[in-house]
Amino acid sequence: MGVTRAQLAFLVLVVFVTFFSSQNVSGAEMEKKFSYDHCTIFCSADYEWHECWVDCLNRGYHNGDCASPSPNVPKKCCCQT
Repeated sequence: MGVTRAQLAFLVLVVFVTFFSSQNVSGAEMEKKFSYDHCTIFCSADYEWHECWVDCLNRGYHNGDCASPSPNVPKKCCCQT
């Protein structure tokens, strides 16, 4: 009975480690892939992330968000492929 519990504990540990390590990799990959190549409209109080996202989807992109490559530059709607 002790061996079975130890094996089960090891299996649970492996599942948790695998799950959390894959989550970190996915987040890092997404961060690197953000592109400022398709930025068009300046974002404002009337044109925020949701409007940007909808416009990008309507244009055939997979995602869109108000973003800026620098804190000193105003945010624009940047569509992502």
